[in-house]
Amino acid sequence: MDIEKIKLYFYSFKTKIGEIYYIWSESAPDTENQKTGKANYSVNFIGLGEEAFNSYMNRIAKNFCKSEPVILENRNKHIEDEINNFLNGKSKKINLEPYFLFGSDFEKSVWSVLMTIPFGQTISYREVSVLAERPDAWRAAGTAIGKNPLLLLVPCHRVIKSTGEIGYFSCGVEIKKFLLDLESC
Repeated sequence: MDIEKIKLYFYSFKTKIGEIYYIWSESAPDTENQKTGKANYSVNFIGLGEEAFNSYMNRIAKNFCKSEPVILENRNKHIEDEINNFLNGKSKKINLEPYFLFGSDFEKSVWSVLMTIPFGQTISYREVSVLAERPDAWRAAGTAIGKNPLLLLVPCHRVIKSTGEIGYFSCGVEIKKFLLDLESC
C-alpha cells in the first residue's frame, strides 16, 4: 500500500463501552481475496472517544506532511459488527485485518506480540518485552502498548503488571476491567 496515495475512511458508533471511532483503508484489488471472499480493506485505527480520534488524526497530519491522505467519512458495517460481537460476548476474536500507518519497528513488534495473546489470558509488560526480543525494554514496551492504535484488535487490555495488578490503560482502568471480566466468562 503506497502510504502517500492512501485513501482513508472514518466513522464512529456507540457501543457499551462508549463511542468507538475507526479508520479503515481499501487494499488493492486482489484475485486471491476475490476467490475467498475476504474483504479488500484494512483497519488502521480503533479508538474510544473523540479525543483519541483527534489525537490520531493529528498524528496522521504530522506523519503525512508532504501529501496528506484523502480522509472521507464512510461507515463500514462489518467493522462495527465485529467490534459489537466481541463487546457483547458473541465472539472471542475480532476478524479484521490491521494495517499500521506508522510506528517504530519496536512498537510494531510489541503490537504483533499483543495480537498473539489468547482470549482470556494475560501477560506482563516484562513478558511482552521478552517476546518482542528486547528483554530489558519492558518500560519501552509499556510506552508502545500505550500508543496502540487498534484498541480491541490489538488487545493491549490483556497486559497486566507482573504483580498481578491490573495496571494502566489508555481508555481508563474501568474499561480494562470490563474487558478482562468479559474474557473471564
